[in-house]
Amino acid sequence: MDVGGEFLYPKSQQDLLSATELNPTPTTVPPPMAAMAGNIGERHVLVFLGLPLVGKRTIALRLKRYLRFFHGAKCRGFDISALDGGSNLMSPLDANTHSSEFFNKLRKFLDCSDTEFHQGEDGKTTGGGVGSSPRQNRTSVNGIDPMDKNAKNVDSGRVAIVFSSNAMSSFYENWSGSSKERRRWILAQLATISNSSKSKTRIKTIFIEVTLTKKYLEREILSQKLERDVREGRLEPNSTREAGQEWREKVQEYKKLYVTLQDDGSEDDLSYMKLINYGERVLTNRMRAYLPQRIVQFLTATHPTKHTIYLCRHGQSEYNTTGRLGGNSPLTEQGWVFAEILSRFAAQHVCKLKEFHSGQGDGDIEEQVGAGGWMERGADDEEGPSVAARLWTSSLFRTIQTAALIPHPVIRGPDGSAWESMSPRVYRNIDEIFAGDCEGLTPEEVKVSHPQASNLRKMDKIGYRYPRGESYFDIISRLEPCIQEMESYTEPLLIVSHQAILRCIFAYLTGVDREKAPGMETQIQQNVVYQIDLDASSEDHITGVANNLPAFVTVHDFRKEVEETMLARTCRQLQSLDPQP
Repeated sequence: MDVGGEFLYPKSQQDLLSATELNPTPTTVPPPMAAMAGNIGERHVLVFLGLPLVGKRTIALRLKRYLRFFHGAKCRGFDISALDGGSNLMSPLDANTHSSEFFNKLRKFLDCSDTEFHQGEDGKTTGGGVGSSPRQNRTSVNGIDPMDKNAKNVDSGRVAIVFSSNAMSSFYENWSGSSKERRRWILAQLATISNSSKSKTRIKTIFIEVTLTKKYLEREILSQKLERDVREGRLEPNSTREAGQEWREKVQEYKKLYVTLQDDGSEDDLSYMKLINYGERVLTNRMRAYLPQRIVQFLTATHPTKHTIYLCRHGQSEYNTTGRLGGNSPLTEQGWVFAEILSRFAAQHVCKLKEFHSGQGDGDIEEQVGAGGWMERGADDEEGPSVAARLWTSSLFRTIQTAALIPHPVIRGPDGSAWESMSPRVYRNIDEIFAGDCEGLTPEEVKVSHPQASNLRKMDKIGYRYPRGESYFDIISRLEPCIQEMESYTEPLLIVSHQAILRCIFAYLTGVDREKAPGMETQIQQNVVYQIDLDASSEDHITGVANNLPAFVTVHDFRKEVEETMLARTCRQLQSLDPQP
């Protein structure tokens, strides 16, 4: 069911909600699934605070993606520095002109009724889609509108996320919240929206302050900023040192003016959280209720520092050769060929290990060599040191076998600590979608034995649940804990999983709406590794187009290599069968 661009229930359930002879007064809106429960119809405004160059924009945009993808909340980001064409507000006198413009846009978003036609995020008018029910076609029972979401508690709500992509240019803007007075002003402005709102829904305001005290984090964020400016032509490569010093001096000047959230009792009535060095230390105040607590949990994990995630589907399994759904079949010979290729890729490309050949070193070196003949590179190696990395697989044979040949040597950290790189971690949360009664069947057999299931899933791939099985909404719900853990990592992570699971993870990381994830037919091929490099600039390249690869995604395609290896093996086998002359 789609009302105003938001799904209230799977479209495949729509026929169950029509009156019949046996059920003349059916349920109008079924209870929400976990992934569709949203935040129970409330309005939230999240205001990001902090000095320039602390990663507020990146964290804000990731939070927006998270709330939309995993909680069905209707979110929109409001960039203060984008007002009036992005002109600089370098003094308090310039701020008031822009505040009214920003306020009007914010009010329009928060005050818009979900059950009416409204302006979508792209500014276009949107209404009910397939399965929607216009107001004039609704029926009331005992005077209650069956589509009243306050009564049904299924509204995914609205979340406005206020941030600045250029905190220096917008420092004096009232909406920046850079002082106690500006924060009080923000609360007063939002109170006027609550009082004049059509729905009379109270707006919950949460301030989120990002603070860095570690020098290495400050250096990394500044380095990413300078790299982005060079890449986009705003800065000459030979001017980065001077530009970096200039930015540092500017930040020091703003430190003298910025007023942090107070813990002296004067702001104890505010709902806020302080992120100190991202998830290293987190302080919260009045962060009650479901959605604020999930926001705290997510923001405790995420960070804008550089890290890489590799997504890889398992090699060919026996069920793949016959087109059967689900199951727990082992790899075929071709699947093991890819497992060998993946092990080399993981060793060389992910972990940066050095291949060791017997006889090239002494006995002490040979003792350091791990499985597969790989050894650690030192800090003085011309190609750089080896990297400690992580490995996840599902609990099914085909993913465990695909990752079985990957070496996991012990990597020594700068402090001398030991890390078993690529130590496999089995996660049941990333098992393939469970097809229930259709497990082990081919699509043709499903059409014969479960014709309704085949038709309904074709109509509603994300919402339809296999008989005694799962839907895409179900796997989105069980993926959420994994995503939060994944967001917290700074080390490279290789995930060996299944098509449906990887579609969802890929869609989330690349900003594709979850409704489009099941239809990403051109993504997540077998014998291909997708490298996703995330940093503070990755949000700039998100397009939301399902089958377009963003600039921060690199594809390592091994399909031809697998094919050639299999062909060579077949030729050798045929040659061994030829009679000798």
